[in-house]
Amino acid sequence: MKYKIQLITLQDINDFVKIATSHDFRIILTDGKDFAVSAKSFMGAMASVEWDELYCESEHEIYGEIAKYIVEE
Repeated sequence: MKYKIQLITLQDINDFVKIATSHDFRIILTDGKDFAVSAKSFMGAMASVEWDELYCESEHEIYGEIAKYIVEE
């Protein structure tokens, strides 16, 4: 699953990382091109907000948990 997301505030980042760490499967944040970091890493999530576009990729469905961060493409 791949969703375009937006993390604006420090609270958004913190809450998103909490969601990601609550799962035992792989969840990554990517710019859709070259860069990717673990969504379970607070520092990685902080760095990813500087990218032009931000996507969440997950091995399993997590739409319901991250819906408030998803933006329309």
